Amino acid sequence: MRWRFPVRPATASLALLCLLAAPQAAMANKIGWMDDVVRRVVKSTDPELAQSGRISGRFFDEVAGENLSTLARRSDTIAHAGRPINEATETALELRFARMLDTSDPEFLRTFRALEPAEKRLVLRMGEAAERIARRYPDQADVMIRRLGVDGMTAVRVYGDDVAEVIAREGPEAINVLRRSGRPGWNFYVGPVLQHKRKLAAAGVLALFLANPEKFVDSAGRITEFAVSKFAEAGIDLAGAVGAGAARGLEHSLADRLGLSSLGGPVFRWALLIGAGIVAVLAILVIVGLPVRYLTAPFRFVGRGLRATVRSS
Repeated sequence: MRWRFPVRPATASLALLCLLAAPQAAMANKIGWMDDVVRRVVKSTDPELAQSGRISGRFFDEVAGENLSTLARRSDTIAHAGRPINEATETALELRFARMLDTSDPEFLRTFRALEPAEKRLVLRMGEAAERIARRYPDQADVMIRRLGVDGMTAVRVYGDDVAEVIAREGPEAINVLRRSGRPGWNFYVGPVLQHKRKLAAAGVLALFLANPEKFVDSAGRITEFAVSKFAEAGIDLAGAVGAGAARGLEHSLADRLGLSSLGGPVFRWALLIGAGIVAVLAILVIVGLPVRYLTAPFRFVGRGLRATVRSS
């Protein structure tokens, strides 16, 4: 005998709503947990801030309706444009997480372990970027993080905290410049483009640059003829910047090949490059068999002149 129980329409509707709300609640819980992680990192950088309770509200309200997995894929896309994705082991990710929070809280660690690898990378990026922002902008870290959002925080983690202020002010278009053209396009963007933003916008050149920044600056940082012509249409002379752009491009290209990109400023790098060039020329002359006395002839000539001057005096 089969038992039949009447199902009321109201009960069925309530059950359906619960089933539909469950994934949304889980999604919100993950993003809320990431928000708590970022909040904890920000407060850990300033004990007074932790006690004041000044930070209130959520950091990532703009991602309502998106799940953590979708945000992680978007973050990976931005990060991959700047550098290869670091496929670290699960243990390495967990160690970074524990070190970032400076905690052994089993509840936090358990939640982190339950995330997918891409989600773990996202949480780490948000936390590590928040730490940088909190140290650079201690009085307005919470405001900066809200303005940057997930995409902006990813860019800060990948490219450095010096890009934060422009991204917070200009919005997603600044992130697109970084993603498409890297540092060379970014330097051109924060220089000539933003300096003449109104003129370029009125002439339609700004929209063209934002859509194709790589057409204005090549990968070595050289300003292209296309950029010169388009800026001229807006009444802006870039002709003098072409030589400077080419010089910067040569400097970056040689520095990258010789492994000098991370050493000092441009003047120091140029001095090293010139010294390396002189050594290379001397090495070539020695290899082809040029006598050493020919190499030292200019110095000997100057020495003879000095000796003759001393004797006559």
